[in-house]
Amino acid sequence: MIISRLNGGLGNQLFQYAMGRRTAHVTRHPLKLDIEKFKDCDLRAYRLNHFNIDAKIATREDKLSLQILRRKSPIALLHVILDKFRPIHRQRIIHETTFRFQPKLLKIAGPTYLDGDWQSPRYFEDIDTIIRNEIILKTPLGEKDNVVEKEILTVPDSVSVHVRRGDLVSNPRTNHMHGTIELDYYRETLLKMVKKLRNPIFFLFSDEPSWAIEHLPTEKLDIRPVDHNGPDKDYADLHLMSQCRHHVLANSTFSWWAAWLAKNPEKIVLYPKNWFRAGHHDPIDIFPNSWHSIG
Repeated sequence: MIISRLNGGLGNQLFQYAMGRRTAHVTRHPLKLDIEKFKDCDLRAYRLNHFNIDAKIATREDKLSLQILRRKSPIALLHVILDKFRPIHRQRIIHETTFRFQPKLLKIAGPTYLDGDWQSPRYFEDIDTIIRNEIILKTPLGEKDNVVEKEILTVPDSVSVHVRRGDLVSNPRTNHMHGTIELDYYRETLLKMVKKLRNPIFFLFSDEPSWAIEHLPTEKLDIRPVDHNGPDKDYADLHLMSQCRHHVLANSTFSWWAAWLAKNPEKIVLYPKNWFRAGHHDPIDIFPNSWHSIG
């Protein structure tokens, strides 16, 4: 059995699922998801139930079988001691120790509990078709979503623009790690899209749409806010963003996944160079080579 611990927002959960799914696929073990983190969390909720994923929720018995809940038992303590001498890919419980891609983790062979963010497509690039086919909505879109989707698919040069505010502004710990993206980044990226595309139509997505509409440089640009979905329908916004042909990302795994899932083989994807504040993690392994950093 492979158990992947989930935490964070939808973008983080998708990375954690993809890592677990790839590990389960190559080891031929069933995948279970540990969603215990969300039981006492007011800010985040389990969101993968809206997608066609291939995993079940880990039960208490499942975690007991991997000694997750028996950390003080003799057998569990023995595994803890043995793990200190095993290479990381042979450990029973694997905690992510670096933000960089770790190739050894592609060699996991047995029952494992995965505890980390795993934010690199290199962890699942050999099953990317499987991942794309599973991260498909099974929850029906609303009427307004259907109207927006039709509009996105009709225009030849649709561009999703994601402005992340929310916890980046309100949560000091999150802000300390990620920071907020300057408006100059959006001015530069929108201008680049105007130069590269014949007639770009910008579809604006944000957790604070009123702020984004007020502050984004909109002069002479066709910017169409998509602001009818709240945080409980982030899955719908992710789907709509992925239907756009090109993408302007925030420093957010949410918009990363929207761009990655987009099917246009000639898509232009622009992302902020300062994905984290200086000194917090090296994001070099996050982005496909065809994407372009700005800033």
